[in-house]
Amino acid sequence: MALVSLKDSVPPTLVPWIAGSLSGCANLLVGHPFDTVKVRLQTQPEPGKTFRGPIDCLRRTVAGEGILGLYKGVTPPLLGKGMVHSVLFGAFERTRAFMSPDVPRAKTSIAVVTCAGVVAGWCSVVLVTPIDQIKAYLQVQYGSSQATKYRGVADCTMGLVRARGIVGGLYRFWFPTMLEMTMMGPYFGGYEASRRYFSDKCNFSTQHGDGDKATASKSISPIASFLAGGVGGSLFWIVALPFDAVKNQLMTQSLEASSLTSSSTKNIIYRNGDLRTIHQILSQTLARQGVSGLYRGMAPALLRTFPANGATFLTYETVTNIFAENHLK
Repeated sequence: MALVSLKDSVPPTLVPWIAGSLSGCANLLVGHPFDTVKVRLQTQPEPGKTFRGPIDCLRRTVAGEGILGLYKGVTPPLLGKGMVHSVLFGAFERTRAFMSPDVPRAKTSIAVVTCAGVVAGWCSVVLVTPIDQIKAYLQVQYGSSQATKYRGVADCTMGLVRARGIVGGLYRFWFPTMLEMTMMGPYFGGYEASRRYFSDKCNFSTQHGDGDKATASKSISPIASFLAGGVGGSLFWIVALPFDAVKNQLMTQSLEASSLTSSSTKNIIYRNGDLRTIHQILSQTLARQGVSGLYRGMAPALLRTFPANGATFLTYETVTNIFAENHLK
């Protein structure tokens, strides 16, 4: 009775924000270990010197730090993932409805869905930037807790704020984060196009009722939601990983410098005592490793993204359908 009363009291406009929040938690629980491996591969000083690949990184992380080592840096996104996805999905639905008034999502053009995804990604930057900054610092701390520089989220946050201030410590790299989050356009567009394909061509849909009413109440099947979410997530990382690689190198520079002993390597990371710029990281990466250097961490990213984003959209559509069915009664 309490659940029914709660569903009755929630306005339809708030449903995407609630469903988005829950979907973010599902994404994190499934995907964070893969994300830790990805970030460590992206930020190792010399490719192949610290880890030979994703399996080696996984094996050595678990051997040296235990299973919990894969969940380092999980607290910032755990605290913020729900909020980020709430803003992401809420802003997406509001923007889509603004661009195509009175048109249901299933009938909205993929171009509009993609544009709405871009706007939603930009709206989330204010939350994503500090979360990713703290997460990246914690993820590249190797070894036991006694050997790490920061003891946790609060300690890392205070250290960054003391060293650079709130804006400089937590929001210095908002622009590369915005470039990455722009790829939420292909994320939502890829999901919607795939969902329609799986629902129509593969007959992955669920019907409620009989006859003509069944057609009117056809809803998205869990299989279509999960598979389409995996496709959308994979498309996102294929186009966003170079931006993510540059962003993570920018965000972890001071940790790299403090952990390296070669003065020549330090000079690559710092130029006259200043943090490297996006242009410097891009030129150095392309000169030393070629385009493949921007795709380090692709394997764990793709391994992570299919189940994690499948769970994201499955949770989102399930919660949305629960509220929609209740409002239709």
